[in-house]
Amino acid sequence: MSANRSVPTYEQPISKREMTQSVWYRYFQDLDNGVPHGGEVTVTVGASPFTYTAPLAGNLLVKGGTVSAVQLTRTATVLTGLTAGFFPLAAADQLTITYTGLPTVVFYPA
Repeated sequence: MSANRSVPTYEQPISKREMTQSVWYRYFQDLDNGVPHGGEVTVTVGASPFTYTAPLAGNLLVKGGTVSAVQLTRTATVLTGLTAGFFPLAAADQLTITYTGLPTVVFYPA
């Protein structure tokens, strides 16, 4: 993660002589521009059915393998009807993948 995308610490004052410090300016600018908080993370897929719990908001890419079902659990569980693609997730959402051939799964933070 670059310094431009890191969250400033409380020890770093937000302003000096009534001007926003550069580290805070870049942080707010990145938030405004929708810059993600980190790079993609390859997920190690366990035994089927495999459930992934999102640590934060983002998108989960499921591709390849032989997938028979993908379901999303938030307040209720919904069968997506898809077997591959990008699945948008809120923090703590769960995506359960049922497969016979190991798929590739990658998480992209929002």
